[in-house]
Amino acid sequence: MTATTWTCSRCGRIFRRAYQRHRCGVGSDESLFKNRPPALEEIYRELEAAVRGFGAVEIVARERYALFRTTRIFTDLTVTADALRVVIHLARRVDRPCFIKIGRDGRRVSHVALVRTRKELRGIVPLVREAYDLASAA
Repeated sequence: MTATTWTCSRCGRIFRRAYQRHRCGVGSDESLFKNRPPALEEIYRELEAAVRGFGAVEIVARERYALFRTTRIFTDLTVTADALRVVIHLARRVDRPCFIKIGRDGRRVSHVALVRTRKELRGIVPLVREAYDLASAA
């Protein structure tokens, strides 16, 4: 723990702001894929493996949502009926056809992609890595 982080005394999770509002624990990914195509879970598992390969990552899963974070969320996703709706939080705007929406929130630019195939996933993983590096360094 550094001087710029805070650890919740109840769940042990580490945050950047003291007394950060949160739900204790990281949940479970069991409900993410209930009644969803198996191919979506396979794509998610590939994304999860890539993200875990970046370094220390916490994955918080609740119902149909998953957050990938260091002490800051760098990517989050929602499992829809036929796609993973992946949001990548970067310091810059990246214009690519895969993004269906791009929005600025303070210093971060959120990029939304619908991922249905492994090829589409492979196209965004480098940007997820960039987001991870940004969140880790901040």
